[in-house]
Amino acid sequence: MKMIFNINTNIEINNLKDLKNLKNIMEVNKLGKPNFSKLAKELGVDRRTVKKYYEGKNENKVRKKKISKIDEYEELIKKLLFPTNPKQAPMFFYKSHLYRFLKREHNLNVEQNTFNHYILNHNDFSAYFKGKKVVESIKSEKPFGEQAQFDWKEKLKFTFKDGTVMLINVACLVLSASRFKVWKVCPSTSQNYLFDFLVNAFELLEGVPKEVLIDNASTMMDIARTEKSEGKVNSKFQQLADDIGFKVKPCMARRPNTKAKVESPMKLIDEIMSYNGLLEDFTELEEKIELLNNEANSRICQATGYAPVLVFKKEKEHLLTLPSDKVCSLYKNQTHTAKVNKNSLFVYKGKEYSVPPEYIGKYVHILIEQDELHIYYSKKMIALHRISLKKVNYKENHHLAMMGKTFKTEINIEELAKEHLKQLESFNEQISRIT
Repeated sequence: MKMIFNINTNIEINNLKDLKNLKNIMEVNKLGKPNFSKLAKELGVDRRTVKKYYEGKNENKVRKKKISKIDEYEELIKKLLFPTNPKQAPMFFYKSHLYRFLKREHNLNVEQNTFNHYILNHNDFSAYFKGKKVVESIKSEKPFGEQAQFDWKEKLKFTFKDGTVMLINVACLVLSASRFKVWKVCPSTSQNYLFDFLVNAFELLEGVPKEVLIDNASTMMDIARTEKSEGKVNSKFQQLADDIGFKVKPCMARRPNTKAKVESPMKLIDEIMSYNGLLEDFTELEEKIELLNNEANSRICQATGYAPVLVFKKEKEHLLTLPSDKVCSLYKNQTHTAKVNKNSLFVYKGKEYSVPPEYIGKYVHILIEQDELHIYYSKKMIALHRISLKKVNYKENHHLAMMGKTFKTEINIEELAKEHLKQLESFNEQISRIT
């Protein structure tokens, strides 16, 4: 019996996987081997790759997982992003913050694009950064020396290594042309700290811009600028501007994009929260802000194509001359930071001064004005002392509150407090005779 088969030997080769079927047809029909070079050209791959797929050598091949340099950091990243105690742990608002922290503190040595790819391909890590706010801005440019923009990064709740919590504020001045930034941690946004920061910033810049763009904070504006009103500049702030030599330019209320150059770096200042729970004291915090500030001035700026520190060298030539040291000194603060000990006392120049007991373990800020110490916690003034030669200086109400916490019995606390203060006075007199 004669059997006739109509066998279709036409085959389309669209990808490497089709080569296996081609081999079966070629062998059944004893057609030899195909032109591997021609197939390689049509598929856009190497000739050897075509031959490998044709002969089936790629099957059952287990690819070895490529080890990434970042793999060794996986457990560390987990601890940083998902800590056991979230209240006392680092915070990372952007992938770039985490990248720079690992590079700076743990010697990570990969490109940022590689790091971003790693984070995005790790579901847990990627989810951590979803929904982070992006700051929008309007593109505008100013000539060299024309303008600086000022703003506060306010009320960052920062925790130190010992668990002490402090509300911090970071003052930020940005030269509009070069994008050169000056940052400083301040305990409050009061006029004293505002004036002190601006004068010291201008001294650091070795010059003054022609105008400073500001928002409508009450320390700078008595009446906000709106579409219907030019607003009213605070008289003390205007005096500072006149003495230093810059023009005040308030932005329109509720239009932050007019201060885009200073609003945008605010996400860089957020990077300080990478050290939440990791620093010993306020001094270390100041050092880290300075480090982050220097890094920000050294990175390439997308708007200029250069690092701000390089462009600043040119802009510096166009700044106005600083006023005399005598004028600048009028606006500078003498400030110190100290931690309140278990006796509700802090130390200034070897002498101890009291604050209310609820501030034990917290960091307070001391503003020196003539012969007085003004003690602040956040924006609140919590105590006032005259500078003293006594070794220990308790305010009577602070001392009484402290005694009440120490002796929880039926005894007369007021009498006990008076007796204890007499003992302290006697101690002070004995110490003064020695010194």
